[in-house]
Amino acid sequence: LDPDSSIFNLVSCAWGGIGATFGPLILFSLFWKRMTLSGAIAGMIAGGVADLLWYNLSGGIFDIYEIIPGFIFSSLAIIVFSLMTKPSDEVVEEFESVKDAKI
Repeated sequence: LDPDSSIFNLVSCAWGGIGATFGPLILFSLFWKRMTLSGAIAGMIAGGVADLLWYNLSGGIFDIYEIIPGFIFSSLAIIVFSLMTKPSDEVVEEFESVKDAKI
């Protein structure tokens, strides 16, 4: 849409969006048994939207790389929405079995 933008800026925005959308989701799903489906969906939406908004704003605080606020907003959304819902018993059992496994 912007003929003056460079390929680097577009690729940077794309990688920022992927990192902000899926980075916290992967980390929370691996290390927090309390994460729920609604938390995962909210985190993906919050991270992607924050990344796109941050990329399109400029000046002052908006000059930092958009993955940072996107990652923070995604993490907060995952925590808030997961705490508002009950986790699946199957997921909790899976976490406990892996935690107790001897390698």
